[in-house]
Amino acid sequence: MRNKILSTAVICAATLLGLTAPTAAQATEAAVPGDFNGDGYPDLAVGVPSAQVGDKAKAGYVNVLWGGASGPGKHGSVRITQATSGVPGTPEAGDFFGSAVTAADVDGDRYADLVVGAASESLSSDKYAEHGTVTVLRGSASGFTSGGYTVARGENEFSRLGAILAAGDVTGDGRTDLALNQNGEEHGGAVLRPGPLTADSPDSLTGEFAGADFGGVSALTTGDFDGDGDDDLAVSVSAMENRFTRIYRWQDGAPVHLWTTTASAASLAAADFDADGTDDLALGYCYPNYEADAPDCADYSTGRAEVFKGGLVKVAYGSKSNGFGARTHEIHQDTQGIAGTAESEDRLGAAVAAGDIDGDGYADLAIGDAYEAVGSQQNAGMVTLVRGTATGLLTSAGTAMSLGFTQNSSGVPGTAEWGDRFGASVRLQDYDGDGYADLAAGAPGENSAKGGVWLLPGTAQGPTATGSRALTPRSLGLPSSTSALQYGLVIGRG
Repeated sequence: MRNKILSTAVICAATLLGLTAPTAAQATEAAVPGDFNGDGYPDLAVGVPSAQVGDKAKAGYVNVLWGGASGPGKHGSVRITQATSGVPGTPEAGDFFGSAVTAADVDGDRYADLVVGAASESLSSDKYAEHGTVTVLRGSASGFTSGGYTVARGENEFSRLGAILAAGDVTGDGRTDLALNQNGEEHGGAVLRPGPLTADSPDSLTGEFAGADFGGVSALTTGDFDGDGDDDLAVSVSAMENRFTRIYRWQDGAPVHLWTTTASAASLAAADFDADGTDDLALGYCYPNYEADAPDCADYSTGRAEVFKGGLVKVAYGSKSNGFGARTHEIHQDTQGIAGTAESEDRLGAAVAAGDIDGDGYADLAIGDAYEAVGSQQNAGMVTLVRGTATGLLTSAGTAMSLGFTQNSSGVPGTAEWGDRFGASVRLQDYDGDGYADLAAGAPGENSAKGGVWLLPGTAQGPTATGSRALTPRSLGLPSSTSALQYGLVIGRG
């Protein structure tokens, strides 16, 4: 059933924040990914699932910062909760609305739509149940004015549906689908919510695939990994006695394996790092499956399989001629050209994102390590940007070209402090429309866990601290909370 429209709510919310929702031109002929209002600039969506709404602790909200020539934070923003007119549901303690956020044009109108997970929303009288829901808010020239509706609901009290999600046309029917995690009491796996993602379409889910006992899905992403023009789905699973990452392509209406490896990833990013016409897959904080005969992503330098000190990012490359994964790279902090020093507490790649930071046509990779020590400040965090080339993210000699940023980098606002967790989330997107992807990096532990997002502008030389700024709840005029907000923990995909 279609819900009430959001136009009044958006205007009211913007007014309360001291901001005005931007007036957008009609959607351009070529839709811009992540552009909710069709003005030609991607917008930045930040999920704040731990935020208090009214008197409801951890009800959660999403803050959308409008993009523009000066980048997000300069063109107004809007705060969306389940109390916003037209948004399904009611704010309740522990709903975690904003658990996962992504942008996708689900209805083909050339405006990006906002897809929001509320992983702990209860759909029964048991307030402690965590069924989870996924909501779509439609974009338009005036912002989110066309109403919101629920497109998926968890099937049991342990589902936590919407904690992890990815969008793409994986079934090849021309309509956007959603890939979702779904848990059971002692089991977890992936399901698909097939398109169309409209208000009147059935919100039924496919059968589970990529399941495992005593664990579940740790990351999802979509990309064209075989170069056939259709989206494929990458799923990573972490369980007590099983870890794997698989790519599925849809054939005759069912998922079939394209590639698999015996390791899990905390995060996944898909892009064409070597510009050969097929997407490649980066596995962030890749962790071996020790139950396998020959665990992948393991350090064999001591003669036995061990976890890489500080963490590992594994990159598997697509190829139209040789098949996916015939060529791989491993990136860690002992790789020549990678900034930082490997320490046992680090988690290199716990967050990864891809985009072209210098406009050279090769996708580049942002690698977040929120647990990197900066001097004596533990868990202060760091982001490393690795440039793509014709040979991928490493040269033929196995070296990397990278840039590293912390809050102690010259020109970056703030100071690296214990527990800031700078780089807990990362995104690369051209928010100001100058042709270079900008870096958005979350630091949810900043300022006693009130959090913030740091924005570094892209240039022909890559992201720069010059002109960078911190977007915090206070600077954006967001309501204060008696509990930690952890703003920046979730940055939406464009």
